[in-house]
Amino acid sequence: MEWLRALLRRLDDATDTPYERELLAGVLRVLGEYAFETHRRRAQATREAFLRLSEQVYAGEYGGLFPFLQEQRQDEQQFVQGQLNDLRDLTWNLLSALAQMTQQESQDDAALQQQIRQISQQVQNPEALDVQSLRQTLQSITELITQREQRHRQTLRQLESRVNHLMRELEQARRESTTDPLTGLYNRRAFEDCLQHTIGLNRLFGYPATMMLIDIDHFKQVNDTYGHAAGDAVLKAVAEQIVRVCKRKSDFAARYGGEEFAVILRETTLREAQRIAQQLAEQVRRHAIPIPDAEPIRVTVSIGVSELGDHESAEEWFRRTDALLYQAKQAGRNRVAA
Repeated sequence: MEWLRALLRRLDDATDTPYERELLAGVLRVLGEYAFETHRRRAQATREAFLRLSEQVYAGEYGGLFPFLQEQRQDEQQFVQGQLNDLRDLTWNLLSALAQMTQQESQDDAALQQQIRQISQQVQNPEALDVQSLRQTLQSITELITQREQRHRQTLRQLESRVNHLMRELEQARRESTTDPLTGLYNRRAFEDCLQHTIGLNRLFGYPATMMLIDIDHFKQVNDTYGHAAGDAVLKAVAEQIVRVCKRKSDFAARYGGEEFAVILRETTLREAQRIAQQLAEQVRRHAIPIPDAEPIRVTVSIGVSELGDHESAEEWFRRTDALLYQAKQAGRNRVAA
């Protein structure tokens, strides 16, 4: 937090520091964008709190900034520590159950060996064979085996329940690490993984694949005119239109960063992708977006589309598609370049 103290001192000492204010407001927006749930607040409430702070800082109001950030960091640390402790406890319970089962197995093995020795001694001396005693010994062995099977089934049910709980926790953590919290789309990390996977499938099976890079036109003006809450509403609305248009199971949509989105269309030719991109641009253009405390607004998008070329690397493919997006923006925005 020392960097924040230093920046606040600089802001207090200076009469006009628009760059520092804008920088700090941007940092707060990013922190809010990737906030997660804690024991005190849900993720959405935390994002809204950071957004309010960002707007206050941009207006030159710094009073509640440091106490909030300090409290939030403490909450995050406590939340993460609690999650780690839960996972450690679950792992320890699993190990304890396995250790207890192993110990019981050893005791059962010793009892079985004793029973087997008794049978062996009786069989070796037929003249002293006691049928009643032999029957009791065999019955004891049967009961031991039955009890062991019952314990095994019970232990396995308990372990299955605990492992399923652990897997749900891990799946939730994995999903949160690959999902953009604002739009619900995949994030940049997941997109880069999908990009590599798509190229691998293309090399292996020769399936066509296309990429769309989508940028919201004049997005900064939305933030400056209506505020960042309106900007968030626009991002979510555009994300919803992307999901509606790119709705096949194999379509992969991500928020790449800021107001830029990326879509990978597997088993899709360039001609098909152009049609999808045009449909998406039209859907966004026609959709009125409700925003807080103002009339609904409309936005447009610029889209770059390209098909994966032979022997093209992920970086080359992305760079070529990004150049097409730039071409669409330079040509006047609100259009598709393929």
